[in-house]
Amino acid sequence: MTRQPLTYTANALDRATQLRGDAAQVRALLTGGAARIVPVWNQRHLVDDTPRLQTLSFEAIAGAYDPGASTLVFLGLHNTTPWFALGLAHSEAPPPLNIPGAFTDLDYRALNEVVALLPGEDASILAYARAMILWHHNHRHCGRCGARTTITESGHSSTCINPACAHRTFPRTDPVVITLITRSDETRGEVCLLGRQAAWPAGMYSCIAGFVEPGETLEHAVRREAAEETGIIIGESAGDVRYVASQPWPFPASIMLGFRAVAISAAISRNDQELEDCRWFTKPELSAFGERNAAGPGFKLPNRYAIARLLIDGWLAE
Repeated sequence: MTRQPLTYTANALDRATQLRGDAAQVRALLTGGAARIVPVWNQRHLVDDTPRLQTLSFEAIAGAYDPGASTLVFLGLHNTTPWFALGLAHSEAPPPLNIPGAFTDLDYRALNEVVALLPGEDASILAYARAMILWHHNHRHCGRCGARTTITESGHSSTCINPACAHRTFPRTDPVVITLITRSDETRGEVCLLGRQAAWPAGMYSCIAGFVEPGETLEHAVRREAAEETGIIIGESAGDVRYVASQPWPFPASIMLGFRAVAISAAISRNDQELEDCRWFTKPELSAFGERNAAGPGFKLPNRYAIARLLIDGWLAE
């Protein structure tokens, strides 16, 4: 059976890295009449009521584009059409845009409000745009000398304006391992380990996840996070930690690295208290779970667009 692409992984853009350093050519692409510009305002995105991603022309954003307060990033090409992300200055109300009157049903919406309804390519482009704009928003000053930075390489780097420093930085993605841990129980059969954080919707459980720390492998991060959060020990044999898939996660700028792992212990101990609860579930128990946003009490699964759900559904289907 063919698996549908994970949400945020269907980006059809050619990133055209060879063009980023040619400011004149990128400017010509921006102003040449074919550019599609993705506006980002207060971390929200312009969509219609379908919902579908809406883009603007350079003429439409000209009045709102302030190079001193806005952030413009060249995203790449779709066939020969150039795409850009425009981070608009923070404001209480959306800036005025020169949009034709036919576009009256447009609104700025948070990505996680509409992602489940968006086509895959739309969601992926918005994730890309969101991550780039947020990175620039959070890196307005040099991490070495504290001076202001300026956008370089068409938005794909940031350079300190202090000539004695001139340090250049690049957008970063934070790796996160997210793991479905399983084991064979003598009385219950195959079980998987899921936990929940207190801030999640009541009853929702998900896979064990955590950031990769400097100097460790992904496999070590899987084992460390399992031990820290749940007290569960993962096996050291070949195949006890197995990579499955990855998913960009722009909240704010992570890459989720999905794994399956086999436990060699059963007793749960929430050592760092990051989880409110953690327990083993059988396949019949998981099959009775409701959806994340289902009303009423009971256990609930992660959103269908999250990689945690892919890992859980894959195990259930075995």
